Amino acid sequence: MSDASPDVPTQRGWYADPAGLPQKRWWDGDQWTEHLHDPERNAYGIDGALAAGAQASVFNNYIWAIALLPVVSFLALTSAETSSPLLGWGIAIGSVVLAYLDHRQLLRDGLDRPFHWAWAILSPGAYVVGRSVTVRRLTGASLAPMWVWVAIMLVYVLTVLGKADGAAAAALGGTAALGG
Repeated sequence: MSDASPDVPTQRGWYADPAGLPQKRWWDGDQWTEHLHDPERNAYGIDGALAAGAQASVFNNYIWAIALLPVVSFLALTSAETSSPLLGWGIAIGSVVLAYLDHRQLLRDGLDRPFHWAWAILSPGAYVVGRSVTVRRLTGASLAPMWVWVAIMLVYVLTVLGKADGAAAAALGGTAALGG
């Protein structure tokens, strides 16, 4: 597989394997990658971007780290009465960095136009949901990171509400004792 052959494509996409294999090989715009695609397994109407995602490893450590970040907040909430604002900033900055690394990894794996990492600036959840939906649309992969994030957030919110209810009950009980 020489990148210098006269029939090297100029656009990213799936092309006949230059080694003569029956599969197609992904050209990333600069070089041939290790990603192969078997056209017989392709459904009608799926284009190169979709096929690229089928070969990509869409569940990398970066997306799982972002999806599991609320566990850090949950542990801080259950272990202390107040959490540090630095923890919130650390989680926010960490999620942006992880989203950037995740986006870059998806591009390297041949996924064309994955969900943009900058959505993590708005919210880690916005990135996890948007990325999961986009990857599902492009590859047919499951929405597992999104559902994990949703489940963790549900437990987190229920815990916060439980703590708030307990605090309100204690405050009202203390007020009733003072007024009685």
